[in-house]
Amino acid sequence: MHPNSPAPVPLIESYDLYGEAGVGDDPEFVHIEDIRSRSRLYQWRITPHSHRRMFQVVYIDGGGAEVWLDGATHRMEGPGVICIPGGVVHGFTFEPDTEGWVLTVSELQLIDARYRRSRKLLEPLFHAPLILSLEGAPGDAALLNRTLEQMNVEFHWPRLGRESMFEWLMRMVLMTIRRRVEDQTVRAADSGDRRARFVRFRQLVEDHYRDHWPVGAYAEDLAVSQGVLNRLCQGFAGKGAGEVIQDRVMLEAERLLIYTSASAAQIAYELGYQDPAYFSRAFKRRKGMAPGRFRADRMKRQYPT
Repeated sequence: MHPNSPAPVPLIESYDLYGEAGVGDDPEFVHIEDIRSRSRLYQWRITPHSHRRMFQVVYIDGGGAEVWLDGATHRMEGPGVICIPGGVVHGFTFEPDTEGWVLTVSELQLIDARYRRSRKLLEPLFHAPLILSLEGAPGDAALLNRTLEQMNVEFHWPRLGRESMFEWLMRMVLMTIRRRVEDQTVRAADSGDRRARFVRFRQLVEDHYRDHWPVGAYAEDLAVSQGVLNRLCQGFAGKGAGEVIQDRVMLEAERLLIYTSASAAQIAYELGYQDPAYFSRAFKRRKGMAPGRFRADRMKRQYPT
């Protein structure tokens, strides 16, 4: 290295979940754990990192933390909430024995077409990271703590209707936070218009992925060029716009294969494909196995013999 060359910039790790590979793309993905379980293994310090395509809620009930968000450090005392959209670099130094919860949700679940009515209400939580004090709001703090505690029970003890219960509890957590945001000035890290535009793109994908819009149609709706849209997606999702769109199509295919008895041909037509054979080839290219094999594999995992 030349003596006047700048020192290499250290890389910020991008994890699915604290280094656990392969969970962030699961069509059913929701994860919850208490702060203590993970943090005390690392001397209560979680080094700066990011999670692509995942949204996190960190609820501190007792104790406190130094919170690192996109280069700025903040102090948080419990009770309080930190919301972290996907791709935001963040880290924590918790006080020993801090109590609370870390909820991680696939961003695809948050913009699902089933929740169009609540989407606009919740949008402000997804544009930029925020730190929200619940001091003086014991009712909201208690509600969040109870709801997250129940999610943890559901996570570790699957029962009838687990997926629906997760969805209801998750919406309760998000709406409780959203109402508090409305009532209080929030210290939010400034992410500018880029993140808002990316959120808008993800919502357009949710509304039109069955229509098989080309990338150009999304770019036109957003009033940007295809190149700008691709760079935007690379920055926030680590892949181009076309891949983000195909990810959403394949996620829905996985859900239909897991939760319905529809044939691969029926699913193909449901997702806007004119040729079921083309759908099967596309699915195999992206998932490494044909739709029928994927369904059989998931059934075997769910009901082992």
